[in-house]
Amino acid sequence: MYMRRKLLLIIIVLISGIYSGFSQLSQGGKPRNIHHLKKGIPEIISMPRVYNDILRWQAEQSYLNNELKPLLFAHAFEVEFHTMNSGNWYLSEDGWRIWQLHLRSEEALSLNLIFEEFLPGKNDRLFILTPDMEFVLGAFGFSNITESGIFPVSPLPGDEVIVQFETPEMADGRIPFKISRINHDFLGIMTYTDTRRPLGKIAGECIPDVNCDIADRWREVQNSVCRIMIEGRELCTGALINNTAQNRRPFVLTANHCISTKNKASGSLFLFNYESPYCGVIDGDVSNSLAGSVLKATHDSLDFSLVELSVQPPASFRPYYAGWTRSTTIRDTVAAIHHSQGDIKKITIDHEIPVIASFGLAPNYTTNGFWRINRWDFGALESGASGGPLFNSSSQIIGSLVGGSSRCSYPFNDYFSRLNIGWDRNPDSTRQLKYWLDPLKINAQSIEGRQFNEGPDFCKAFTNLADNDTHGLTRISGTNGVNRGYYTGTNNSGITEAGDRFSIPGNERIHGVSVGIGRRFQQSVENNSRLRINVYDINGTNTQIIHTQQVLLKDLVANAMNFIPFIDVVEPSDSFMVSFNFEGIVNGDSVAIFHSGRNTGSKNTILLKNNGTWTEPQNTGGDMKAGALVVEIVACNVSGTTTDTTKIEQPIEVKIYPNPTLGKAEVSSSKPLTESMISVYNIHGQQIPFTSSRLTPRKMEIDISGNPSGIYLVRIWDGVNHFAGRIILSAR
Repeated sequence: MYMRRKLLLIIIVLISGIYSGFSQLSQGGKPRNIHHLKKGIPEIISMPRVYNDILRWQAEQSYLNNELKPLLFAHAFEVEFHTMNSGNWYLSEDGWRIWQLHLRSEEALSLNLIFEEFLPGKNDRLFILTPDMEFVLGAFGFSNITESGIFPVSPLPGDEVIVQFETPEMADGRIPFKISRINHDFLGIMTYTDTRRPLGKIAGECIPDVNCDIADRWREVQNSVCRIMIEGRELCTGALINNTAQNRRPFVLTANHCISTKNKASGSLFLFNYESPYCGVIDGDVSNSLAGSVLKATHDSLDFSLVELSVQPPASFRPYYAGWTRSTTIRDTVAAIHHSQGDIKKITIDHEIPVIASFGLAPNYTTNGFWRINRWDFGALESGASGGPLFNSSSQIIGSLVGGSSRCSYPFNDYFSRLNIGWDRNPDSTRQLKYWLDPLKINAQSIEGRQFNEGPDFCKAFTNLADNDTHGLTRISGTNGVNRGYYTGTNNSGITEAGDRFSIPGNERIHGVSVGIGRRFQQSVENNSRLRINVYDINGTNTQIIHTQQVLLKDLVANAMNFIPFIDVVEPSDSFMVSFNFEGIVNGDSVAIFHSGRNTGSKNTILLKNNGTWTEPQNTGGDMKAGALVVEIVACNVSGTTTDTTKIEQPIEVKIYPNPTLGKAEVSSSKPLTESMISVYNIHGQQIPFTSSRLTPRKMEIDISGNPSGIYLVRIWDGVNHFAGRIILSAR
């Protein structure tokens, strides 16, 4: 993205009641109203007609003709609109000057803009919004000025957007910015159907989610990986990378074919923590984005680029700066973490050692400048993964994705630019990594990764979700099967609030909560429906509210995680509850929170406020199973010994032998075992059948013969405690 001066950037807050699920760092606030007596009929500027089907076909053909893996999703219109040659000036109700420009590109699934010569005044404000004001970005202003003057903004759904510029000064011929590009989304990266994935699709079913336990070895380093939107048209992957000075310089390593020029670096958006909170398919939150970077080094024939973010990721992003190694000695397993199809963060794993190989033909590509994965054991890499890091078993970067042939039906032959070749093969500092990653000039062979934030700034994400959970909603059935609403949402059965209990010892401060919205229906955006978030301290059976705030129903996205930053400092006791109150939802509107379902008797953290009394779900008289709300809290000033995302659980001591196995394995536990406590899942998260026989009260033999060879996940619940392990099933 771009290079910025070191300016204060303020995280968006909710005081105004305007919250964008697509936010990037901004000043928040609400667009001013134009004086109704002064407002005429605005001119709508329409782009030349393009056809989504043709654009999608052209993109597919380009993928077939080369093995590079960026994801192209938008068509660019080059324009030059500014406050002196287009749009209309108005007067606001409080006397500010307001300029509006209404833009349309017919049938666009979303629109995003690139600004150049971006130089607003200290008090000026810029918003980008949909005509119905359901989605609002901004305010942006003086603190978003960059040295390049380029400023990209996130997409907004639909085929129309309004640019609104507000200034307290008279229009004096000053041009505060120019709109240089309008990007027409033909794939559906963000649409009015509330999906943030292209065409509503997800990455291939064979590709594990990064928060599945198969990724435990790379749990900490996953926070280094980000999705990159380049000039509003393409999606790639990159990773924050450490340097020998360990000075928090926010370098991101990606591919040259993703970011090869200063303008592409300036015009990129970097999205962190776009992932499910657990091993599930729920869409992630998209609020952790940063705009702008500076291109530091790039090499076309090795296909890598190193950029520096314009600002350091804030502590609430939980940034991790990945380590790296120049060694060509790789002991065993490697993994790629990536955003295939622009989807939530995924992981792809190979248990074999990659080989040194050539990609493409010289001189376009350096001979033997790449690592080749002959065959992935789990997953594949798809469009959108370009630039994604390849980690060794010690979570150090050894390369970045260039391209290849793999897909779920053919998991073969992917290539990564070798970090050790890009280190200093070219003496020019703009074409090598050494100058930037070894500023101390100690000729380091390797360096460990690091989470630099400490004390009050050390943040982690916590959830009560378990790996073997599945999420959904439970309806309340009345007499004759009449639907009476949802246990964890609006209903007419007396349930007014649903909460999830946490236990985190220490002096943590809750920064905000990410909540999985399962249903959101609003008859009109003019309705003042609001969901209230409450935080309670818990002391035995007593609860005391310590924080409350509201979020507009229209600002929530269904079938996805929604991050809501807290506007006050929230410091709960060791035991507390985050809850959602539905009493502010207007009659006829509805909302419901996803929850996990577990077997009766399993650990439950949900409480429901039923006719004024907090009760366990199974005490409601309905069919809701115990479990947890699909909720993740971000807490700072926490212990550095926890793992992000941290599950609140107590493990059982379990051993599995032999491992690998041809089918049968003994499961021994520190507590008595029954078959009903044991579940086995394949790498796609699908539960598989198995047979079992008891050996002793604490030992059982399970048999998964007949399934394809590979890794299978074993999960055990005794109603309170949890264990997750794996069985490697070998081919006969």
